[in-house]
Amino acid sequence: MQKPMITAIAVILFVALGVQSYLFFQLKNQVDQISDKSVSHSFQLPSMSLDDDFMNNNSWDPYQEMQRMQNEMEQVFGNSFSRFHLNSKNTLTKPPRFDLKEQSDRYIATLDIPGGEPSSLDVNVEGQQLFISIKTVRSNEQNEDEGKNQYRRKERFSGTYQRSITLPGPIKQSAMTTEYKNGVLTIILPKA
Repeated sequence: MQKPMITAIAVILFVALGVQSYLFFQLKNQVDQISDKSVSHSFQLPSMSLDDDFMNNNSWDPYQEMQRMQNEMEQVFGNSFSRFHLNSKNTLTKPPRFDLKEQSDRYIATLDIPGGEPSSLDVNVEGQQLFISIKTVRSNEQNEDEGKNQYRRKERFSGTYQRSITLPGPIKQSAMTTEYKNGVLTIILPKA
C-alpha cells in the first residue's frame, strides 16, 4: 500500500516540476517580447550532466530512494500525514517507526513501541507483507477527588500501534521470532 502512494507522490512531483519549467519558459518569452527588441538577449540553460558517481553506482536502490523522499516529506510536513489514523472501529492507531536490517541469512525489523501490552502483540506474515499490531497499556484511573487528580496535559499515545512492512524477499514464517523489551519490538525473520 505504501509503494503505490510513494509512486503517486513521485509522479505528482515530476509533473509539478514539468509544469513549473513550462511556465518559467513562457514567462521568459513574455519578458523577452516586452524588453527592448534592438538588444539581443541570449538565454542559456546551465549545463546539466548527470553525476558520474550516480551513473556508475550499481547499488542504487529505488525503494531506498522513495523511503528517503518519504522521510524528507514527513519532516517538511511535520509528520501530519502519518501521525495518527482512525481505524474502522473509530479507535486511534499509530504507525510506529521502524528499522529493517538485512543480513545474509535474515531480516531484522526493530520497532519503537513504548507502553505496549505484550499479550496484545500480533505479528503476521502474508507473502512478503509483515503485519504488526500491539495495544498500549491503559491505566484505569479512578478520580476519587474530583479536580485534584485530573490531567493538565496528556501527550503520550494511548491506542493501538499498527504497521505493515513490505519485506525485500520471502521468509521462513515458522522460524520467525519476536522479542518485546523496554518498548522496543525486535522481529527476526529468517530468509527462505
